[in-house]
Amino acid sequence: HESCGQCTPCREGTGWMWRVMERLVSGEAEVEEIDMLLDVTKRVEGHTICALGDAAAWPVQGLIRHFRGTIEERIAARRGGSLAAAE
Repeated sequence: HESCGQCTPCREGTGWMWRVMERLVSGEAEVEEIDMLLDVTKRVEGHTICALGDAAAWPVQGLIRHFRGTIEERIAARRGGSLAAAE
């Protein structure tokens, strides 16, 4: 709700990132969505008029860079299986 809506990458990308992050937190996401989320952050980063797009993309990129294994384990645990079963 913070985006002014002027830039398509920010207007569409930040909302999409938020929805996928909510799914990751709850464990409802698929492991493949991690790469899709990272791709969206790269499409938003540097492609907006103001810094809001970068400010939204960088924390998500850092989270994936440093805690990808933990995210994958959380998804697998919510699915009732191991990480190997999720792949």
